[in-house]
Amino acid sequence: MTLAILIIAFVGGLLLYGVIITGAVTGAGSHDTRKSKKTYRSHLDRALVAERWATIQTMSQTGGNGLRQAVSEADKLFDYVMKAQGYPGETMADRLRAAQSKLSDRNAVWSAHKLRNALAHEVGFDLVASQVHEALRGFERGLKDLGAL
Repeated sequence: MTLAILIIAFVGGLLLYGVIITGAVTGAGSHDTRKSKKTYRSHLDRALVAERWATIQTMSQTGGNGLRQAVSEADKLFDYVMKAQGYPGETMADRLRAAQSKLSDRNAVWSAHKLRNALAHEVGFDLVASQVHEALRGFERGLKDLGAL
């Protein structure tokens, strides 16, 4: 009986330790409900940006699924650049708002991002090649404005 109690206490202690270490339990009032202003900053690898942009351009010429992939990859690349340059925000939209004063045609970048969102979230979204090329022009202009291309 005593051995069983010791084993239960030991296992319970391990579980409690695991919960505390992983942060699963927080004290009352410790959660900050204000929106975080996450800022990322890392080294902007311009060679990587140029290489990825060339790949995106090639994808956009293949048609079909390549068009969808080109828009998605361009959106990710643009977000990478904004993060690397330290624009704050939880989401890409937040970072776009922070960067918009640097963009010569912020509406083109917003439209391109909205196209990516439609492709990602709308069932049966009908994509037209001209939309992709317009979106890529917007992303390219934005990348140039941010000094990444």
